[in-house]
Order: sequence, then structure tokens, then C-alpha cells
Amino acid sequence: MLTEERKTIVKKSELYEYLAYCRSNIWPSIRTAGGQILCVVGGVIGKPKNHLVQMTSFSNFDDLKTSQGAWAMDRSEFIELEKVSLLQPISSRPKGVIPPEDRRPFYGLRKFYISSSNVKEFVECSEDGIWPRMENMGASILGMWTTLSSTSPTEITLLTGYNSPTHWEQTRFDSLKSNESQNQIWDREEALRKRRDDITINTWVDFMESVEF
Repeated sequence: MLTEERKTIVKKSELYEYLAYCRSNIWPSIRTAGGQILCVVGGVIGKPKNHLVQMTSFSNFDDLKTSQGAWAMDRSEFIELEKVSLLQPISSRPKGVIPPEDRRPFYGLRKFYISSSNVKEFVECSEDGIWPRMENMGASILGMWTTLSSTSPTEITLLTGYNSPTHWEQTRFDSLKSNESQNQIWDREEALRKRRDDITINTWVDFMESVEF
């Protein structure tokens, strides 16, 4: 499985027209080519709303290559800048098919930079220690990837869905500290999160809103 991460800066005056064009032309073509659009999001916190990110999953490289025809038409009337990265999954997410109940109106798109020797441990800390509580609180882990090309340090992408900005704040680790009934969960998560923090060289997150529909 491969995932295309497409970052597009749209001219502010053309944002709504561009999204309408995508809904009518580009996204149907991508789906016909075998692509599964995981999300299309615009900035809320960290990026302006005209900074779009589209994550599209493909089962094989041939489908990804075929999908590029959807983007072939000149879109310079809409676009200021566009960059594309190819990612590969490194965890149990993304699922082969994303069910509707896994989608959320808001997403945190987080980047981590770590040593390539720590990737396996980083994934284990996330899957076993951090994600269970977040999913119990209604968050949706859509996927975790690294770049298809080797880099140093290694770039990790994590995409997590939330019901609202308030929901995002409620799932933050610090919110557990005052809840004594959660102490056992908190202690385990504290240890695994601390270890993940220790092996993280750098990290940042953009909070974004779905613009697909």
C-alpha cells in the first residue's frame, strides 16, 4: 500500500472554486483509478485555510500512476504552489478500507523526526501506549507513515481525527492528570509517551478541518 501526500497552496480568492472543481473532476477520477481519499483538509491552527493537504491511499504503484491523469490539467489559475510526497504505512493504520465512522470533521497532521533505528519502537509506543486511550475518547487514528525514500532523520507522519477543536484539547495527555480514576492508564501512557518523546528529535502539528464535502 502507498499513500500520496499532496500539499497544495491555493490562491485565497480561488479556494472555493478550486474545491468545487476537485469535487466535480479530480476526486471522482482518482477514485475511478483505484485511489481511496483518506482526507482532504485545510488549515485551522498552524496553517491558513487555503493550505490544503490531501492524503490518498493506493493498493499498488500502477493505480497511483494512473491517478496522476486526474491532476494533469493545468490548474495554475488556482494554485500558488504544490508538493507531493509518497509515503508507506508503518503501523496497523491506515486500514485497507476506511469506514465512514472513522472519518472526523477535524484532523491533527503531525510530523515527527527520529533516527531510523528507532522506528519500530516509536510505532510500538504509539500503538500500545497512546492510541488506545485516544480511541476510547473518540479520536480516530487514520494512519501512520514514513517517506518511501530513506532520509536522515526519518520523517514520520501521523494523521488523527477529532470531532471538534474542543475534542482535540480533551484528548491531550495533560488532561488525564487530574482524573484519579485514570491513574493506571496514565502511568502506562506516561512511560511510553516519555520514551517516544525521548527518541523524537523534532515534532510539530497542524490542526486542520475537512474540506472534502
